[in-house]
Amino acid sequence: MASAQIRHFYNTPTTTSSTTTRQPLQQQQHTNNCNCIKRKQFQDDTFLCHTQTQSESEAAAAARATATATATLCQSTLATAATSATGATATATATAAATDDVPASECRQSWTTDENSASDRDTQHRMRDPLADGAAGCDVAVVPVVQRQQDLADPAASLVASTGTSEQDRRATSTCLSRLSSKVSQDSTKQQRKLFQHGAATKDCAAVGLLTDMQKFARSIFPLVIIFNLLPLFYAECDQTFVSRIGGPQNGSFSAPLLHNHRNHSRQCLYTFLAGPGQRVEVVFKSFNLRGSPPDGSAVGELPSCVHEYMDIYSEVQSSEPAELINSPFGGRYCGTIPPRRRISMYRAVAISFFSNKNVTTDLFEGTFRFINASEYEIGIPIAGSPCSYTITPSMSVNKTGALISPTYPGAYPKDMSCTYQFLGESNQRVRLEFRDFDLFFGGPHCPFDYVKVYDGPDNSSALIGTYCGQQRNLVLYSSESSLFVHFYTLSRTANTQNRGFKGIYEFSESFVKLDFIRENDGIHIRGSECDQKILSKKESTGFVLSPNYPYPYIPKTVCRYFIYGMQDAQHLERVRLEFNAFNIPKVEHKDKSESNCTDGYLKIYLKGQETADAYDKFDYELCGNETQRVISEGPRLAMVFSSGELQGRGFKGKYTFETEYKIPGTAAPDGTCSFTYVSSSKKRGELNSPRYPSNYPSDTNCSYLFLAEADEQVTIVFDHFKIKADNNANATAGAYGSGACFEDWLEMYVVYRDNNDRLLGRYCGQTAPGPVESPRGAVGLRITLHTDQESVASGFKARYFFESAKSDAGDCGGNFSNQDSGLITSPNWPAGYKAPGRGMASNACNWVMKARPGYKLSIHFEQFGLEGDPANRGCPAAVLRLWMNVDSDQPPLELCGEKPPVEQWHYTSTGQTARISFTTSDKTVGAQGFRIVWTEIQDSGPGPPSVGLHCESTYHFQCGAGYCISDKLRCDGVKNCGPGDDTDELHCTTEAAEEDYDVLIIITLLVVSSLICLLCILCHSRRSRRNHVRQLGLHRNAHYDSQTSATGFL
Repeated sequence: MASAQIRHFYNTPTTTSSTTTRQPLQQQQHTNNCNCIKRKQFQDDTFLCHTQTQSESEAAAAARATATATATLCQSTLATAATSATGATATATATAAATDDVPASECRQSWTTDENSASDRDTQHRMRDPLADGAAGCDVAVVPVVQRQQDLADPAASLVASTGTSEQDRRATSTCLSRLSSKVSQDSTKQQRKLFQHGAATKDCAAVGLLTDMQKFARSIFPLVIIFNLLPLFYAECDQTFVSRIGGPQNGSFSAPLLHNHRNHSRQCLYTFLAGPGQRVEVVFKSFNLRGSPPDGSAVGELPSCVHEYMDIYSEVQSSEPAELINSPFGGRYCGTIPPRRRISMYRAVAISFFSNKNVTTDLFEGTFRFINASEYEIGIPIAGSPCSYTITPSMSVNKTGALISPTYPGAYPKDMSCTYQFLGESNQRVRLEFRDFDLFFGGPHCPFDYVKVYDGPDNSSALIGTYCGQQRNLVLYSSESSLFVHFYTLSRTANTQNRGFKGIYEFSESFVKLDFIRENDGIHIRGSECDQKILSKKESTGFVLSPNYPYPYIPKTVCRYFIYGMQDAQHLERVRLEFNAFNIPKVEHKDKSESNCTDGYLKIYLKGQETADAYDKFDYELCGNETQRVISEGPRLAMVFSSGELQGRGFKGKYTFETEYKIPGTAAPDGTCSFTYVSSSKKRGELNSPRYPSNYPSDTNCSYLFLAEADEQVTIVFDHFKIKADNNANATAGAYGSGACFEDWLEMYVVYRDNNDRLLGRYCGQTAPGPVESPRGAVGLRITLHTDQESVASGFKARYFFESAKSDAGDCGGNFSNQDSGLITSPNWPAGYKAPGRGMASNACNWVMKARPGYKLSIHFEQFGLEGDPANRGCPAAVLRLWMNVDSDQPPLELCGEKPPVEQWHYTSTGQTARISFTTSDKTVGAQGFRIVWTEIQDSGPGPPSVGLHCESTYHFQCGAGYCISDKLRCDGVKNCGPGDDTDELHCTTEAAEEDYDVLIIITLLVVSSLICLLCILCHSRRSRRNHVRQLGLHRNAHYDSQTSATGFL
């Protein structure tokens, strides 16, 4: 029996190998209790036998007849078992062979009492096994009754007795015995009929006594028959045990049992693998094909999926008692076609439980096993209380190196396990740990389930280097000092995993890079690396970065990484400037010029943050030799990788400087300030934005944008986004601009002239975007300034610039007005509405300049106005009208857009002789109605509003009701030149209009009379000419007649 064998194995290390032993089925974890199933089968069979015996009409006589035959058989069997201790066989009678309506001649059975008479009796009593279902035949060697009883009394002794019996015989024996009880009832009926037929023929009364004795004997032997029927249920004859033995085989194979189970009884087989002292068991499955098609995950241990046929694995068996198997950690349940992965025992045993209720089991699984040396898993001095925790020191190996391996690698590691590995080196040493294979269950980026934690110190209170799970490649870790602590933890959970664990090597060494060159230069050593460091900004700070061991030659075959990071937060953004003071890395000259000379040692520089994506092959610079380079990062990150080859050099020394990074396109100022220049010769068009756009701009910042055009060019700027922190007192009509509205954060625009005389175009804040602007002819360009205070911030702005050929002073439309009393200005295509610039044009501008005579000013009145835009909410980004009330002044113009309500009056008076109106549209213009503006030259009455009693200079001037003096010619011209609400210049114009109409009528009458007279003259002249022509024609005819008459008379 397996229990006795396992106990004997653990007590005696040299136990002989044994296979195919029998063992009682134990209750398995996560499975049904097989003993419960078998007890139920026994009850069913007993009840069936009892019912069949009582239901026959001649049950008593049949029982007596059967008892007689059985008594004879049992006496012979008991005598034979007593005389032969080596396993001579005995069992059932011919009545047992007649079960399931199969003739007794179809099953051959062999009773063997000793070696001399075995062949004769085998020839006489062989019958065909009805369970073979058409096979060639089976010889069944049944274990004697005495031996069965000994098995029940002493299972350990049965293990020795069973070694002389072949596997085929034991299977056949179990099959035949399991059917004995169910066949008794049918055989009794048949024997009864035969005996009564015989009694009727002979009418021998002696048979009655004989039958009575046989009935008594049958009652006494019936319990023994039941025990024979129960033996296949209490003993799983498919159990197998594989034991390691000194000098014996250390490997082998196993496969699924061949079971015949026509009654669909549940069968369970236990495979036990027992290693010797200092050994472990390795089990590998070659094929696997159990019933069921489990869903994803069930094949790796989810219990609900495998019901009718499955395999349970236990690889952490500790106790020598098989009954304690239920207390062993469950290693997973498997079915389907996916085989379990390799298993390595945690201790010295592996148990595999196979369950099936299939009729016939063939070719379900196959695997191999071997007993391996357990010393590979003892990597140091064991720590008490843990089966897998060790302390490792340099003295444990000659070369101060060794292997680090998880407890059951490369087999699937157990669940609910905690292992620690403490590496303690000498004071001048560092520890290197390299994982060459790493495969743990991946539960997420933070490794919440299974993990390996590595600490930079002697225990888990030291600084954590990292937490690792999943699959890791090229994982190499270094201690900062002389100790390292590794903690391997697996979570206790229902779902089973089949990950391998890890395997690596460790090394204690004094030759690893010393970290003094990092600490002495404000660097921070990156834990877990040999010499990687990071340098963080202290806000526009500066410092030095050195190669290892500088100024002495560096250590060959060393790789160090440098991460120099500037500030990057809500208020700060920096870039890194790096320049080398000394540089010496040996260069290797190659004949092939296309090949890099930095093949032995090099310094690679990354300016665009490539290291964040592990794109170390996409470097910006590769330096070697004695060359130096000055570089500036494109953002807050600058990274370097220094790799020393076999040739040694002094290395390098560089100076880094953190400068504020604004993320503004353009040519930055060399001093690192927020000043950018845009030159036409470099780029004709492009973009600009506030610092760090689209993120919020930093506080307490001043930035300048300068646009310089060529002599025959002008620059245009169009804003696409605008949001500057504003105050709450913005003018809703004029928009949030001007020094009175924006005094915290603002944006200002200037026109730059050649004499360095900048003219302010406007100050803007809030969401009031500046309108499109063109630099005027004669200007050098434009300049934009951004000012932010120390308070809250906003997203800033984004704009586009264009350098184009210069236009005339009037622009695309417009004109100059001087020495005129009044005029009318309308938008292009009025009143149909203006349109966007032509395709390919950035903007369209119309400029009007009005100049009054000395002593006069200009009155400008907006009769109608409608431009796209909303000054209060989004400004005038698409179209804008700018009005300069005095061209010669430095005052910024007034910007207007949106729509003028009919009830409002927009009227402005110039502060000088000259005023200017500029209407500009951009490529984002949609179109609107436009505007109609009336301007009038008025007499200058000095500062303040005009008075009604003002004396106009000349009698040719008309004084308006509001006090303005305008030209008398403007009276009654159909245009209200006196301004809004004053139409006095258009009053009392009816009489004058009638007189003017009369004069016109007279003139028209005179013209009509003159025309009639001329027509009469023409007619008279024509008639007179016609009369003269007739007279001349008559004289000509008379002369011709006279000439003809003279000629006739002569004849």
